[in-house]
Amino acid sequence: MTKPGKHRILVVDDEPTVCKSIRKVLVREDCEVDMALSGEEALSKEAEQPYDVMIVDLKMPGLSGMDLLKLLKARNPKARIIMVTGYPTMRNTLQAMQLGAMDFLPKPFLPTTLRNLVAAALEAGDDKPEGSGASG
Repeated sequence: MTKPGKHRILVVDDEPTVCKSIRKVLVREDCEVDMALSGEEALSKEAEQPYDVMIVDLKMPGLSGMDLLKLLKARNPKARIIMVTGYPTMRNTLQAMQLGAMDFLPKPFLPTTLRNLVAAALEAGDDKPEGSGASG
């Protein structure tokens, strides 16, 4: 169960070592970092309880990262998703950004770069006005 005030981050990559490495970089007191080894597993986990930020690998067997991005944004247009790939191309970068990715990070990347992108994504989500629900 998530503790109140904790940010939830999901790392989606078909390589367990990559998931674990990213998780290690991002784990801190105010963050809970989950892992999914496929797009299908990510959809299932995200449906149970939404994440503050999702880090998604572009190339995965089955449901690709780009397809996962489309499905996640269709479910929640405000989802904050950072795409990562070992195969960066201008076409992929543009497509991901047009589909609503917050950023596109080529592998390998520095841990500080990833931390900064995630921090920016979390801050973007924290900019929601308080009390924006229906008053009554």
